[in-house]
Amino acid sequence: MKMALVVWEDASEADEGTWVDRKSAPEAEKIVFHQVGFIYAHTPTELVLTSCVGEHQMSPRTRIPAGMVRSIVELVAGEPVPAPKRKRK
Repeated sequence: MKMALVVWEDASEADEGTWVDRKSAPEAEKIVFHQVGFIYAHTPTELVLTSCVGEHQMSPRTRIPAGMVRSIVELVAGEPVPAPKRKRK
């Protein structure tokens, strides 16, 4: 599976409460997420990401409808980052 940074726009409620006056209603805000994950599936209708992959298992998946996806940037492997040394007690 390829790892990627996905920017996607979520659906949301634009107002709180029961009624909004049409003339004074504020503009609806966009809610945009930046999510890093492994691409489990990528079809014309959806993108499915998972955050953790093992030999036989994976973490819960996030399904994003294709129309909500704004961009996908594949993340390529680079140099390993050394793990910090543990302090001995």
